[in-house]
Amino acid sequence: MANFYLEKITSEKERSRFISLTTLIFALFYHICIQFTFYKLQIFPMVYYNIFSILCFISLIIVVTKVRSFVIPYMIACSEVIVHQILADIFLGTKSGFHYFILLMGLLPFLVFGNKFRYSIPATVVTSIIFILIENINLSPVYDVSDIVIRIIKYLNVFFSIAMIVISNIIHTFIVYRVEKNLEHQNKTLENEIKMASVIQQNFFKQDTSKLKKVDIAYYSRAMAGVSGDIYDIYKKESKLEGVSIFDVSGHGISSGLVTMLVKNIIHQEFYNNKDLELWEILNNINDRVIAEKGDIENYLTGILVRYLGDKLEIAIAGHPQPIFYRKELGRCEFFNPIKESVGAIGIPDLPVFYTSDYIDFDSGDEIVLYSDGISDVLNEENETFGKEKLLQAVQEVAHEDAKTQLEEISKKIRMFRGTKSQTDDITIIILKKK
Repeated sequence: MANFYLEKITSEKERSRFISLTTLIFALFYHICIQFTFYKLQIFPMVYYNIFSILCFISLIIVVTKVRSFVIPYMIACSEVIVHQILADIFLGTKSGFHYFILLMGLLPFLVFGNKFRYSIPATVVTSIIFILIENINLSPVYDVSDIVIRIIKYLNVFFSIAMIVISNIIHTFIVYRVEKNLEHQNKTLENEIKMASVIQQNFFKQDTSKLKKVDIAYYSRAMAGVSGDIYDIYKKESKLEGVSIFDVSGHGISSGLVTMLVKNIIHQEFYNNKDLELWEILNNINDRVIAEKGDIENYLTGILVRYLGDKLEIAIAGHPQPIFYRKELGRCEFFNPIKESVGAIGIPDLPVFYTSDYIDFDSGDEIVLYSDGISDVLNEENETFGKEKLLQAVQEVAHEDAKTQLEEISKKIRMFRGTKSQTDDITIIILKKK
């Protein structure tokens, strides 16, 4: 129950409700106490009015627990305080009045109404004007009451005002402290869960390529924060490589990270279960399944499927950045250009798509580099992007090295370019080199 109330009190409306209730309860208690005073002094007009005031505040306490807007309850309470002060001045004289009650009521709207200044400012202005007017009016008492009793009444007003302010602040500070502690605990729990999710995701994607023959593969993936929206996979059977893939889910954080877990299984199943289909057909199947299985989730994805055929590679692209192809015979890198441009990402309902498969020769020493756009979009301290051309140049400079060394050198160049700038997207790179 305590945690439930703490969750509620975190909202601005519930804090306003708490402040309103605290103020009304103090006002009710004050009117009950002053009722006995007026009864003892036999000032019956004030006794009768206080009966009305007590009933008024009881009603307001009940109403405030249910209403959505506190404007009308505030106006009623404020009007009662003003009328009460005026009547006290009339019957007891202005010397007995403690008009700062009215000024206090003029400041409460900024706590009760929050950012609704169209209510707070007029309320403060009106109550301030009334306070100034009443402070500058001198009235003689209708009832003859000793100075000692007048002082007692005035001190009673002062006591209740200070007590209301102090206790309300103490309670409110305690609740804020508890809320902050609760939120801090929830944040720590969430951080631990995100770290755990990140570890699970990394283990889920982790691949052992040490037993693969005739190829050299290295990969690197780093989430912007917590879990990643990038998907990578290496398809193999014992020591034989069958293919690789890279996909990038839109968005960042937990939502895209969860989608990767769903989508990876779909891609994995479609690749292995449809070896007789070309990759463009497999992409069509993946698109249909992702749309059906992710339901109302808005995330979509781009990606590349690569099938290793020994002396050739089959490549199909779905809205993803073009891979870099290095041909050892020519000694240069270039972006792969398909014969026909594919159209459409994956996972967007009612969006027409057109995927194609391309076949390219893959000789000894040749390599293909797949990457997510998080790499080309890396920003430096001057907000310049790393860009695809710098990545192409970086691959060109280290293409003669083994895949692992290349990956280390390329990653170092990216880090040096970025400097102290924070990572703005998930980054993934896969290097497949034929021995």
